[in-house]
Amino acid sequence: MRGRSVTAGLLVTALFAGGCTSKPRGGAERGSGGGPDGRVGTGGLTWSYDASDFNGSAPGEVPGGWAADGQAGGVAVAEFPDAVNRSLKVAGTASAVRRFGPLDGTVEVAARVFVERLGGPVDLLAARGPEGQVVASVALRDGQLANQPAQAERWYALRLVLRTDVQRYDVFVDGQQVVAAQPFQQPATGVASLAAGGGGPDAGALYLDDVNAHRNPDPSVGYLALDRFDDAPIGAPPPGYQVNKDARAQVAALPSALDRSLLLSRAGTGDATAVRPFKPTGGTVIVQATLRTDKSSGTRLALGVQGSAGQTVANLEFSEGKLVYDTGRTRDELMSFAANRWYTIRLVLDVPAQRFDVYVDGRRLEPIEPNEQRVPRWAFRDGADDVGRLSFGVGSQDTGTLAIDKVMAYTNPVAAPPGTVVDVRKAPYDAVGDGVADDTAALQRAIDAVPANGSVVLSGGVFKSGTIRLKSNMTLWIARDAVLLGTRDESAYPFFDAEAAGMDNFGNRRRSLILSVGAENVRVEGGGTVDGNGGKPEWAIERSGGTDTIRPTLMTLTKGRNVTVRNLFVRNAAAWAIVPAAVDGVLIADVNIDSNLYANRDGIDIVDSRGVLVERVNVWTDDDAICFKSYNTGVDGAVVRLSTVGHSERANGVKFGTESRGSFRNVVVEDVLVKNTDKAALTVLSVDGATISNITFRRITVDRALRAFFVLAGKRTESSAKPGWISGVSFEGITATGVAEPSLATGQILDGTTYRLYGLLLSDVQQTVPGGVRKIPAEPSEYAGAYPESSFLTSNSTPPAYGFFVRHVDAVTIRGVTTSALAADARQHIALSDVSRIVR
Repeated sequence: MRGRSVTAGLLVTALFAGGCTSKPRGGAERGSGGGPDGRVGTGGLTWSYDASDFNGSAPGEVPGGWAADGQAGGVAVAEFPDAVNRSLKVAGTASAVRRFGPLDGTVEVAARVFVERLGGPVDLLAARGPEGQVVASVALRDGQLANQPAQAERWYALRLVLRTDVQRYDVFVDGQQVVAAQPFQQPATGVASLAAGGGGPDAGALYLDDVNAHRNPDPSVGYLALDRFDDAPIGAPPPGYQVNKDARAQVAALPSALDRSLLLSRAGTGDATAVRPFKPTGGTVIVQATLRTDKSSGTRLALGVQGSAGQTVANLEFSEGKLVYDTGRTRDELMSFAANRWYTIRLVLDVPAQRFDVYVDGRRLEPIEPNEQRVPRWAFRDGADDVGRLSFGVGSQDTGTLAIDKVMAYTNPVAAPPGTVVDVRKAPYDAVGDGVADDTAALQRAIDAVPANGSVVLSGGVFKSGTIRLKSNMTLWIARDAVLLGTRDESAYPFFDAEAAGMDNFGNRRRSLILSVGAENVRVEGGGTVDGNGGKPEWAIERSGGTDTIRPTLMTLTKGRNVTVRNLFVRNAAAWAIVPAAVDGVLIADVNIDSNLYANRDGIDIVDSRGVLVERVNVWTDDDAICFKSYNTGVDGAVVRLSTVGHSERANGVKFGTESRGSFRNVVVEDVLVKNTDKAALTVLSVDGATISNITFRRITVDRALRAFFVLAGKRTESSAKPGWISGVSFEGITATGVAEPSLATGQILDGTTYRLYGLLLSDVQQTVPGGVRKIPAEPSEYAGAYPESSFLTSNSTPPAYGFFVRHVDAVTIRGVTTSALAADARQHIALSDVSRIVR
């Protein structure tokens, strides 16, 4: 076998409102375990999953955790499509069954399946309840698959989405929905197993690969409103909205049919308005929407907030190329905007203080110096005791449109520091909080003294510090009027023991402002600011073995369990910003990151961790924005959703690698906006021997990038490992505008051996590119080990396609894929080289 191979990544993870818990890893192909309901812990967020790729199982055997029903010998691991990427063969009348702890809520069951022949009935994928009853299934009957003509000898990507609360399910084939809201075939309180097979002698063999069953993680907040519009019919009025008589408001296939939005325009002579009411709420309320207007001229109400009695709390407008706050007395210009570009606007409203903050794509808009003690910058337009409505509009003199998506309103679930409160300003801690004095020792004394489940509170000041080390069962609470400011004195960041921290292969990252090692139930939150103070000139020099050893990471939380980073503004990191490493159970939510300083300032780096949820995060960075890395064991089980990458000055939006020594498995990235990336918006790399399976990008909007996506299996020059493998990478509902180069997915020929990608799915992918190449170029050279940025191909030669170049792939499915070239181009839309089992 090449690289590292594990038959299964089986995990039960419970992500709680205040953190996360997870069950220790068992052996290969072990059941999901946990308590009698298949989970660990109670309540809160829960995400359980069970997965198999079969590449670590011996050919001819029934893999661990699986059982064969029916014909003896009919279920066994096979070297198909080859000895590297194995699958589970189900022949004759046998069925393959995988049992796991019952999953409830929204449950997804997925697999890639291959059918030799169309004769005979076969259950390609069935989900069963705790009593063995069939809840939902995808079957091959009379040459039909989900009421569509089927094909033999091809791979299908199947997915069942089951909602146990309403007893209904959806079916997706190759990323496209073919069944919606179908009643369960038999009632069930949960999903406890999956099965496939059961055909007759005429059915031929069925092969399964990249099998996955998981419970989608619940939101980490209770939404007052959450509107994505994706399930509403195109052309229908938006559910839950009040639309006036002068408005035309309907659900639109914008940016795509899979990723819909609300499109608002004028239908009469007056202002067009659409209002989204929700339960009136006080305290701190967060509202957010992702918006696009088709013209920079004119005036549109981008995001308005009202109290329950109709008071105008805030009105932010797109007006004549500017985002403007209309205070009722003045019109304060916040920033410039461009037409036909998406913006994520977030307001954090402090109702008792009658003030609010404005964030756009992760950046806070306010004229505040970095070290200044602060309060929310913008005053409410009118006094209000609560907020209860969001509004959007197009002015009476405006002929343009406003597209509205991912509308949210919610309160943070932790409104006050939990447990016993230790105030760092009080004796015997005596922190100064003036932004000048060194408060490191005071903060550490408070952390060491706080009792279990208590909170160390920073409030009403700027607390300058070097490394502070957190312990188990505590909260570091940085209040909204507080800043934790990193010192520029490098001696204040001692090197931590990398081996003890589980980071012995972790490059030069050995210092951190906030550090935890081996700590459980650790939380960093509170609504305030963590400022790395990273503008020191010496920290902007990028050289190997140089500044990486002296620059502190802003937050390194390693070798622990149940780590939460939530409700913070993070800026000016001296190196990477938020780094959970070797952690079981990670929640990162409601964090805005603005770290666009030169020299390797990543936003979020998730390293060798399991059970990860990242949501409602907006990132503006110099380097990779949201990045998964593996130095040791790998990343297993993660969801990134409802987030925005606003900017990556020199790198990628969402990335797997470059460090890729272990594995990346079972990760879903969905409902994400990626903007302004110098390299690829979406990147998947195995260049250090990593094994990668079940990576899904779904409903992603890309706005200006070098490429929409880049996938590479190969070996970079500095790696000592042979290339690994990549299997089951899906791009579904991707819309990319302003990309400079075609998307790229490739393996590598190295020393006479071809290292391939397996099971690449492109479904409903739309791109707009410049085009303009007048001569068809020759086949580009192989990847030769350079640092694996998506620009490597362009630096060697012109890609042979203007839309997609795919090379060294076994089984690629291309459905609903289009590319618009702005100038005539001699190249093909899609160029395939050394690609087998192609479906279009």
